Amino acid sequence: MSLTQELGLHNPITNPAHEAVLSVVLTGMMLVKEGDRILRPFGLTDSQFNVLMLLNYQSDKGEISQTSLGQMLLVNRSNVTGLVDRMEQAGWVKRAADSQDRRVKRVRLTAQGHEVLGRAEKAYYAGIERTMKALPAKGHVYLCRMLEHVRNRLRAKQ
Repeated sequence: MSLTQELGLHNPITNPAHEAVLSVVLTGMMLVKEGDRILRPFGLTDSQFNVLMLLNYQSDKGEISQTSLGQMLLVNRSNVTGLVDRMEQAGWVKRAADSQDRRVKRVRLTAQGHEVLGRAEKAYYAGIERTMKALPAKGHVYLCRMLEHVRNRLRAKQ
């Protein structure tokens, strides 16, 4: 189905660049909703899942400073404190002062966090595999490269 049809537009979109931007935005919104649907049974939001994934796969000795976590997340950095607070209350992460600099907060995954991540990660990867079968494997790489070009152009303007 064309984007014009999906959006219920009366007239076709005549600017291909505009159509591409709308298509990326709509697809992104749909992917976020699908991620929410997959993660909801585990009591996780997409941001919480991202924190668990970062702590598990991108951490130094099992922990990350809260500042570094904020830089890696796909959320507004001002939301990181509240996000980590809620995750700590759920028992998924533990926060402690850095041994070298007590102003720095270190965040680490707990055993409960490992357990929920293990279950959610299986469901998440199965879901994205089903979704991304719409493209051949080479298409995944190509899509990433094309979007990288757009991001690089946007960064150059900042």
